[in-house]
Amino acid sequence: MEVDHIFICTKYKAPEAELLKDFGLKEGTSNTHPGQGTSNRRFYFKNMMLELLWGEDITEVKNSRTEKMKLYERCLVRTKETSPFGIAFRPTIEENESAPFKTWDYKPLYLPDFLKIQVAEEIPLSEPMYFYLHFAKRENNFSEIIEVTNITIYTNREDELSDTANIINQLNNINIVRETLDHNYR
Repeated sequence: MEVDHIFICTKYKAPEAELLKDFGLKEGTSNTHPGQGTSNRRFYFKNMMLELLWGEDITEVKNSRTEKMKLYERCLVRTKETSPFGIAFRPTIEENESAPFKTWDYKPLYLPDFLKIQVAEEIPLSEPMYFYLHFAKRENNFSEIIEVTNITIYTNREDELSDTANIINQLNNINIVRETLDHNYR
């Protein structure tokens, strides 16, 4: 299992993308998620993608199919107790590799009926949303300039990390760290 992409919930239309462009990153195509109520701006690296995600349609974000994803809380409510991140994983070996953590199946309208997103169960909002894309494959046509070699995400929680975070921490290039952050969150 390896990281396919990371999303960060942003302000509407992700004006934060301009900072990434000023830094020298090349913006890829944007996308919408019909039925899920989100849209994005994307930046591709050699081995993964960074997705700046925002709520586009509040009714769709809160619908019965999508509400369990907690995208409303992550992308639209945004408090210091809620992580704005999501980490998508993909197989490294073969398409039939399965998620090494407990999941529930999310079947968004924008994917064909035979595909599903496996979302980690029982994850507190203080941690990133973790999900597994069994159908995703590493693209070799991402940016040829930058490869992401290490990812550290800090959570704002005082209690122990979830079992899923502990499983993810066993990967070579990703760390979920429990930390009490500055209370002057903006």
